[in-house]
Amino acid sequence: MEIKEILTRIGFVRNQANLSAREVSMRMGMSPQYVAQVESGRIVLTMEKLLQILEICNFSIERFFSPNINDYEVDLELQSLIQSLPADKKRHIIEFMKN
Repeated sequence: MEIKEILTRIGFVRNQANLSAREVSMRMGMSPQYVAQVESGRIVLTMEKLLQILEICNFSIERFFSPNINDYEVDLELQSLIQSLPADKKRHIIEFMKN
């Protein structure tokens, strides 16, 4: 994942939590402009600060780094359902999807 995608996802996470960049910055104990500067790429983000942002926004790291951040819950549910099926039913699904 490119850094630009990570910075875009930070904005997505923040918006999902209905928090402004200023609010997240203040909750982190940083300057009011910190998160806005991170999102614009003017400040280098550390993993520690990323984890802090995710915690403040109540957003899982698994979802943050998932291939499709928007469909994470649906993908997770589908994966769980498929894994619980017996092998023959899995094969039927594979064949159905191929056709």
